[in-house]
Order: sequence, then structure tokens, then C-alpha cells
Amino acid sequence: MNDNSSTGATAATDDGAVRGHVIVGVDGSPISDLATDRAADEAALRHVPLEVMHVVDRVPARGDEDRAARLRQEARILVGDAAERARRRRPELVIVTTVALAPTIPTLEEACERAALVVLGSRGRGGFAGLLLGSVSLSVAASSRCPVLIVHARHGNAPADEPGTVVVGVSDFDCHPAVEAAFAAAQARGVPLRALHAWTPPVSPAAPYAAPLWSGDEGRKAAEATLGAALAPFVDKYPDVFVTEQIVCDVPAHALLAATDEADLIVVAAHRRHGRFGPNLGHVTHVLLHHSQAPVLLIPID
Repeated sequence: MNDNSSTGATAATDDGAVRGHVIVGVDGSPISDLATDRAADEAALRHVPLEVMHVVDRVPARGDEDRAARLRQEARILVGDAAERARRRRPELVIVTTVALAPTIPTLEEACERAALVVLGSRGRGGFAGLLLGSVSLSVAASSRCPVLIVHARHGNAPADEPGTVVVGVSDFDCHPAVEAAFAAAQARGVPLRALHAWTPPVSPAAPYAAPLWSGDEGRKAAEATLGAALAPFVDKYPDVFVTEQIVCDVPAHALLAATDEADLIVVAAHRRHGRFGPNLGHVTHVLLHHSQAPVLLIPID
């Protein structure tokens, strides 16, 4: 059960849903306000509408119309306040508000199908309680078909035009969509891009405490080749982006987490792993979602 309203022209299709835009999940918490600020900046950078959404998953029993009406009215006030915050920050935006009285996970998954970007706070309450620390948000992040931006408190309210650095994590696996997203983000902001690749010397599974199979020189050459191959398709496509290449001999999760201290945005490929309990995210992504000091942009890769 969804309620929608909008200000100005929208990118709605025949079914009334806005598509190819930015969606922010709000719940009235302080981190939700920061997510709203960041989502407004992202929508302005992309020149697309912003949809402010709140999900009420405490759906009243059938026949309890009074309680449903109260919940719906409270939610409308909440999204209205968030929309007004976004409008003050970015007056040029077309803003749509959505209230849903429905199960949270399917509702958010449907929103990801419609959006170009979904923005969530790292913690929350109400319809988005425990974001990225609870099972609901982790399920959505793991299954989303569109990029998801997780906003953390430290940098969540930084204006889009404030100088900063975009950092992209480059791995040995396919990460080209994440690298291109990082180039695009750096170009839109007019800031430098730092491409980070961390490597650790491989060891024999049969003798994990023995000497590494590669020498330091061999490992660094392999790392340079990996980083160069990942960046090559986009250097000419984004000629205005100043790129710094960084190779470190470290555990990837630690290296990327350290990079978040000074980054305005960190971009990583969200590689899907399908286990017994459905899709899930890898260790590096989990570490960043829980501990990053900067907003984390997850680019889904199946």
C-alpha cells in the first residue's frame, strides 16, 4: 500500500512510478537527515528527481483502519519534513515522496529495481531500523540491482561541491563497473580519483607458515598490471579526472578502511555470493559498511 506525492514535473511512467532517479530511505533519525542531504546532492549532480521514501513495516491487522490511518499520517509528516530539508538544500530538485505500509525487504527491493541509486543511512530507526547492521538492510544491499550509497555520520552532510577525493577499490576480480562509477563520480564533483589496489603475497595452502610463493617484486608487478588493466578503459573516456594510483601490500579490508579517513566517497564492487541463505556480501564490503568513515558506494556485480 503506497502513497505518493510530488512537487513539479517528474520522470513517472505509465504506472505512476518514478524511474532512473535517486531514492533515499528516511526514518527521522539524525543519520537519516545526513542521508537526505547526500541524496539531494547526488540527485542534483545527476540531474534527476529525488524520491524520499519511508516504509512502515508494522502493518495493522485487516480492519484496523484507524491505526493504519495514524501510521500513514505520521509517515507523511516524516517524509514531508525530509523532503523540505532536501528542497532547502537543493531548491532546483524535483522531489517525490512515498509512504509504504508493507513488508520492508520486498518494498526496498522493488525500489532498487526502479532507481539509479538508493541512499541509506548506516543506522536508523522505525521503518529503516538498524540499517546496514541488521538483516533487512544487509539483505537489500546484497540483492540490489542498482548502486547503493551508505552514508556514515562523519562525511554524510558534506556538500557535493566541497573539495574531496573519490577512492575506488580495485581487486583482482571484475570491478570495471565500480571503476567507471568512481571516474564518473570524480568527474561530476570535479575532484581527484585515487585508485587503490591492495595485495598480499600468496602462500601455499599446504604450508601456510612457509615463505610466500611470490617475491615482493613479482607481487608488485602483478599488482601494477591489475591496477593498470582496471583503469585503462576509462582514462581516455574521463580525461578531466586526475588519477592517483596507489598499491599497498596489505589486507584489502584494512587498506580500504584506512583510505576512508580522508575520502569523501569510497566506491567498491559488491560481488554477490550465493550461499545457503541467499545472496550475501563479501568480507571486505562488510568491513566497510560497518566501519567506514566515509560514504560507501556499492556497485552490484553478479
